[in-house]
Amino acid sequence: MFFKKKEVPKIVKKKRSWLLDFMIYFLGAAIYALVFNLFLLPNNIVVGFSGLSVIANDLWGIKPFIFLLVSYIILTILSLICLGFSSTKKAIIGAMIYPFLIEGTSYLVPYINLGNIEKIVEVICGALIGGFGSGLVYKVNYSTGGSDVINLIISKYLKKPIGTCHIITNFVIIGLGFLTFGLSTVIYSLIVVCVMSFVIDKIMIGISQSKTFQIITSNETAIKKFLLSKLSHGVTILDGHGGYTGNVLKIIMCVVPTGEYVTVKEGVLELDPQAVILVSDVYEVIGSK
Repeated sequence: MFFKKKEVPKIVKKKRSWLLDFMIYFLGAAIYALVFNLFLLPNNIVVGFSGLSVIANDLWGIKPFIFLLVSYIILTILSLICLGFSSTKKAIIGAMIYPFLIEGTSYLVPYINLGNIEKIVEVICGALIGGFGSGLVYKVNYSTGGSDVINLIISKYLKKPIGTCHIITNFVIIGLGFLTFGLSTVIYSLIVVCVMSFVIDKIMIGISQSKTFQIITSNETAIKKFLLSKLSHGVTILDGHGGYTGNVLKIIMCVVPTGEYVTVKEGVLELDPQAVILVSDVYEVIGSK
């Protein structure tokens, strides 16, 4: 008897158009360049590699466009030598385009009237909009060159995580800002770094619209009925046992909309006050089973 080999369906990955990626990068870089000229440069905010151009502009009168273009060319050459072409190709695009976006958007600034806005409001608005622009750039795996290249080189040769290198470079740049402009610049720059980091994370991974509940309970039947019948949410039952006691446990896993977080938590604790509840953010749910 011969058996026909069952064919395994091929998984086809849908590739996003490189042109769409580039358009998203260009939009994000243009937004951040405008933020630089409108909010960061006038207020002497030193964030990222472009913060060095703010310092150079104040000390020696060098235009940010000139400083960034020359610096990025040097960094691109270093990247090609130290990291190779595959790690440098998208940084090359950022290095060649971003300085020109800085120059181009600088001509828009005289036509934008911010009125008599407090400096702290300007800084926060700039950080929010700049974080949105940077988030778009990073979401399509591009960069604007500069400190990203430095971080990769430091990470490779000093064997440090990228996150640590990012902190080191920002610390050095903000420290130079302190020596040039004083303590107020450090405070405003730290505010910008924190706000931008938060916004970039939200742009890259999204805003959590659901929560995952993992409920360790001895009253499995009642809680399962509550979730299935009253709230109409599917559940998954997992078997577990205590690491110390060895007791058999039931773990109920359920994904619910964020708006029902309090309802689920209070309902579970009402049915089993001794329940252990673990809650985590969910950014995407794929499938329906």
